[in-house]
Amino acid sequence: MEEDWLAAGGDGGVEPRRSLNLRQIEVFRAIMLAGSVSGAGRMLHVSQPAISRMLALTEDRLGFKLFERQRTRLLPTPEARRLFAEVEGLYRGVERVNDLARNLARSGAGSLRIATSASYGERLVPMALQGLVQRHPGLHLSCRNVTYDELAARFLTGEADVAITMQAPDHPNLKATELGRDPLVCLLPATHPLALRTVVRPQDLREVSWTGYPTAAPLGRVLVDWMGEALAASAAIEVHSPVTAIAFAQHALGAALVVQWSLPAVLPPGMVLRPLEPAASVGVWAVTSRLEPMSVMARRFLGAVGTVLRRTPTHRI
Repeated sequence: MEEDWLAAGGDGGVEPRRSLNLRQIEVFRAIMLAGSVSGAGRMLHVSQPAISRMLALTEDRLGFKLFERQRTRLLPTPEARRLFAEVEGLYRGVERVNDLARNLARSGAGSLRIATSASYGERLVPMALQGLVQRHPGLHLSCRNVTYDELAARFLTGEADVAITMQAPDHPNLKATELGRDPLVCLLPATHPLALRTVVRPQDLREVSWTGYPTAAPLGRVLVDWMGEALAASAAIEVHSPVTAIAFAQHALGAALVVQWSLPAVLPPGMVLRPLEPAASVGVWAVTSRLEPMSVMARRFLGAVGTVLRRTPTHRI
């Protein structure tokens, strides 16, 4: 049915040469948001060739180029950026109408959509939201745990206003600001051989079972820098989240290298923490869209996250 979808964007010989229809505007906006034809296709659930054909039709109708091709990416021309500003104004107007309708249904309450790494969804995000919810009792919250690979899609599909994550995303339409640092520590049962040590060094992990992460993951890259690639690849167990690593350590499946904010406020009985030497840490990053102004509620939330990071110690070791 993509032929029908593409045909819906044709001019049918009835529109002036430089007039765009809604389908062409939708495709143009999706390419601007995604930064590529393939990304726009995923947003609109249409194949890449169909998007390419629609873009060609649109540029032909306008009589000027909207994008310069650079390898696999499309760089918007000055004309495209000016056109996009008007298109976004149109979409923001529609969104304001929808937001108002939703807020009226909630007696005027605001909304906030948060995406977060699972580690920061355990304590950091709830602590930051506690005071915000108290000050805005009608606030409607949506909070989802996402992986690093899923982050950009949450913004591009309008499912996130702000995100808290371990790594700044590499996307032209997303902005990242480091709010603080989160140190890595070693969590292990009190009966574990490393529990006798005051610190844990890379060489200490050579002879024991421990839990690590894929080298492409944010924590995996930190561990490669800390212990070297060969030792980082020697983990007996590989997981994708510190939350899982903590559960494994509690069941005596080995030492777990985790960020402190992924730990519960009170350690489970029989578990101990040891600092790493040399120290290692990851950033706590706030991610927002470059294409839309940040909402007042999102700004307040990020302010609350910064306050928690400055005032609240994670754990004393």
